[in-house]
Amino acid sequence: MIHVPYFVAGIATVVTAGCLLGAIALLGVALNGSYTLAAWTPYIWAHANSQLFGWVGFFVMGFALQQHAPPASKVVAFHRLAYFSLGAMGLGIVLRFIAEPLSRVEPSVWVPVGVGSCILQFVAVLAFLYNSSANRHRGTARPAWQTTFVFSSLVWMALVAAVEPAVFAMTHGRDSIATVDFVARWFGPLREAQFLGFVACMIFGVALVKFHTCFGFRKADPRWGLAGWALWTAGLIARIVGWIVHYEAGLGPSSATLYRAGGVLLALGAACVVISLGVFEKFGEAYRSQKFIRAAFGWLLVAGVLLCLEPLHLALLGVPFSHAYTGAIRHAVTVGFISQMIIGVGLHVAARMRALDDRVLPALWSVFWLLNLGNFGRVSLEIATDYSGRAFVPMGATGFIELAAILVWARAILGVMFPQWFAGRRFDRMRLVSEGRHP
Repeated sequence: MIHVPYFVAGIATVVTAGCLLGAIALLGVALNGSYTLAAWTPYIWAHANSQLFGWVGFFVMGFALQQHAPPASKVVAFHRLAYFSLGAMGLGIVLRFIAEPLSRVEPSVWVPVGVGSCILQFVAVLAFLYNSSANRHRGTARPAWQTTFVFSSLVWMALVAAVEPAVFAMTHGRDSIATVDFVARWFGPLREAQFLGFVACMIFGVALVKFHTCFGFRKADPRWGLAGWALWTAGLIARIVGWIVHYEAGLGPSSATLYRAGGVLLALGAACVVISLGVFEKFGEAYRSQKFIRAAFGWLLVAGVLLCLEPLHLALLGVPFSHAYTGAIRHAVTVGFISQMIIGVGLHVAARMRALDDRVLPALWSVFWLLNLGNFGRVSLEIATDYSGRAFVPMGATGFIELAAILVWARAILGVMFPQWFAGRRFDRMRLVSEGRHP
């Protein structure tokens, strides 16, 4: 049950420094009608780090370690490293959360603490990677083609964790002009590597391997899947390199070709993965999580369409870059796709580990509608702020709608993982139904 402490840590992170802090920061931005307020910047950065390494990272690590059990000879080493990774990552997130705002108040103390927190997170990632490689049971079968996505994700995970100490130091320097230039130049590529490299590739890999056996999907088509990996990887690299070229050229229209092409390639790669999985085809069996999975991939396709339409949006505004439009695309991916996948798959995994039949789980329609309503409001209203300042205030409420969805889901999954604390007699009835001994 190694996934349990990781899942709990992920839930604790998302309902505090993750979704709650993000909702508060978004409200502050909305009430002030500006995305670039310096007062809210440290909290937005702390929110992003918590979501990446806490909300997503804990669930990725917990799920991976659960899937790769150790042989008897390595059980002790496996669990020691697993809990070391958990503790180091948790401490790193807490220290980073504290150091982000306080580095502006007393930089001589809190900048080193912030850099140290990033080093702790990197060490946690290295320990996880070593543990899931050296201490897991090894079968004789050759790696499946879907692991191409998984290995790519792990490479991106190590890279983004490795650069975090330097990123923190550069974003809290004494020269404010240099800091602004660093953020403008590098934060776009960094976020692409984090969420489209590490996180999205991991989700693609797990989906292509597991959805056939766990969620009633047909077998994934390797031709479309590998085409999706090639297009996605090419698009991601083009997007990263293209932004640097575009920025160095002063954001001139003629320098944006590679950057824009990266967006199109990402959209095509996402479409290939969807076709490979057969996400919108008829399912062989019905599961509670299928609605979340379909909606998640729907939002991924929406993000791809927005990427393709970005040049048109900028042309209508007559500007080289839109903070609002970029934020809307990123939110469509991070909440609409990534968070919704965690919600759907996380509940299913927790139930299977408790030997619960999917039919006795809560349907969580309230979670589904709240999350998607909040995400739709955020994405659409954020784009609308480029045209009217009146869209800011209603946009500020969307984070709390999403938070409400997360809280309802958290109560449900904790009730499955800790029935003696949260579910009581209801869990007993659920187990009896699963065993076929109750009407």
